[in-house]
Amino acid sequence: MTRGDIQVDSDPTALSSSAMLFQEESYEGNEKLIRICSWIFLAIAGLIQAWFSRHYAFSDGISYLEIATNYAKGDWHSALNSYWSPLYSWILAGILVVFKTDPYWQPALLHLVNYLAYLVSLLALESLLSNLFQFQRRHIGPNGFSQSAIRLAGYSVFLVAGLLLIGMGYNSPDTVAMAIGFFLLNCLLRIEAGTARTATYILFGVALSLEYLCRAAFAVFVLFYILIAAILLWNRKALSLRLIAYTALAAIVTAAPFVTALSVSKGRFTIGDAGKLNYGWEVDGAARSTNWQGEPFDIGTPLHTTRQELNHPAIFTFADSPVAGIYPLWYEPAYWYQGIQPHFKFAPQMKVLVRSLEGFAYLLFRSPITIPVLILAYFMGWRKWLSRRGVLAYWFLLLPTFAYILGYTLVYLDARYIAGSLVVIWICLLSSVTVRSNCFRHYANRVIQIAAVVFALVFVISKLAIPTQALADDLIQHREKIPNLNHVIAVRLQELGFQPGDRIAMMGMTIDAEWARIDGLKIIGEVPVVWDRDNQLFRRVIANRKELKSFWWAKPEVKQQVYEIFRKAGAKALFTDYVPKGADGAAEWEHVIPVKMQFPKDVDAGQANYQSLSFRRLDITAGRQAEQLQKK
Repeated sequence: MTRGDIQVDSDPTALSSSAMLFQEESYEGNEKLIRICSWIFLAIAGLIQAWFSRHYAFSDGISYLEIATNYAKGDWHSALNSYWSPLYSWILAGILVVFKTDPYWQPALLHLVNYLAYLVSLLALESLLSNLFQFQRRHIGPNGFSQSAIRLAGYSVFLVAGLLLIGMGYNSPDTVAMAIGFFLLNCLLRIEAGTARTATYILFGVALSLEYLCRAAFAVFVLFYILIAAILLWNRKALSLRLIAYTALAAIVTAAPFVTALSVSKGRFTIGDAGKLNYGWEVDGAARSTNWQGEPFDIGTPLHTTRQELNHPAIFTFADSPVAGIYPLWYEPAYWYQGIQPHFKFAPQMKVLVRSLEGFAYLLFRSPITIPVLILAYFMGWRKWLSRRGVLAYWFLLLPTFAYILGYTLVYLDARYIAGSLVVIWICLLSSVTVRSNCFRHYANRVIQIAAVVFALVFVISKLAIPTQALADDLIQHREKIPNLNHVIAVRLQELGFQPGDRIAMMGMTIDAEWARIDGLKIIGEVPVVWDRDNQLFRRVIANRKELKSFWWAKPEVKQQVYEIFRKAGAKALFTDYVPKGADGAAEWEHVIPVKMQFPKDVDAGQANYQSLSFRRLDITAGRQAEQLQKK
């Protein structure tokens, strides 16, 4: 039938098909819009945080930069390190070689790598969500949450994982590890679906080794992941030893060059010592991070140790260290802890495990997903949810994820270690729920989407308001509001006559002396802070300054003894980042940055410690130093 120039099809079937086609096109358009807006939002949020923390370089980052510099120079012997994971340093070294970065911007390279890894993680997450949605439709059916709800929730928890649990400001390979972890689970999803090609199995093996090279603790899980791939093939009655062999061979070929070079360099077979050292620190009671003297005297005897010159205040020297780096104790901790033999201790192990499980539970339930999913699962039928038609269908994703988390709970659970794992658990939980009622499912999808958006907005407002304002100020004024304070200190020390290769001693947080790296100074002794754990849920590291306080309130003759010890060790000057008010002799110390120089109050906390950095020369007499201070 026609009306004018318009033809009207009276076939109800055709009308229904047209409506369905229109709805499908509209749905695909909405999905595309959600993805694009979410990508832009997440990319900008990460960029803002990366820019705000661009000058923040602390202990781990300093070591990674020094190792990367040695790789870039071709100094392989110094660069090969059995504690720090190599992949992060290799990426940094590549950037150093290509761009010849000025020292002022070298700390920013750490955050550039983190940001690039964050974007790669987002791409890997996008692929993971797509594959997971297909898996959900095959195993859960059409009664699960919509793709829009799963995507928005996934983006929301990724925002929290990438910018809160890890963060652009943290100098570590955790974001790189998260990207590789997402890729590994994508491979397992493809293997389960039967869409994996030979190249998938090879890339799976390469990624397994890259994850180990990024985070040494993953080494014990490589075979576990390969076993899960084999089980997936077995379930599909398509087990192929040839494909599993491709994966294993690819993993071996990728990791073997580094393991071989490292073992030859250290004179013993090793795949890394990070796990052994951390177990000794966190469970067995060895001195954390530096200056191990053998305590608690039942876990081995140190083969190389710093020389303890004085007990109170504690003074350590290491002028004859063969280890590279401005602070040799943290450049290669494994050298200073060689001889440690950690072993199982029931009471401390249980204490660590219980505390770690509490922390994991806190993180798991602190999301917009876990509690709503568990409530829905209960009312929709928890027996079905706990079946192969529910959450157990995701066993091949959840089993390696939980096993990986469990590995950390036995030693030390840091939120940044398991951030990517939590994202996987959250989205698997959400996609495993079945809601039979169309009406109820419609509203449940809306609630999850709204909760995800609100969760993300609250995070941005609470965590990114100050960084956003700082970036806006920099763009408007065309200059940095917050400079690289470590570089300012380094330039000032050059003006004061310090030169590359000069030996110095340090009282305080020696481990964070980025300014010394910039100037090429060599730290050969210290009055250290003691690195303790607090009693809070995640047992965060805190700096105990008891030895520094002991120095400042000591008698004048004890202070002179300290100066003489460092002078004989070859130190040109003694630096400190901690001078308590009213301390005797504080006036004899010279501020590196004149007090009249003011810095913004919101200067990055990673740089704030050194605004009060002071030093005392040891290569001139006290009388001459007093004269110089008086003139200044």
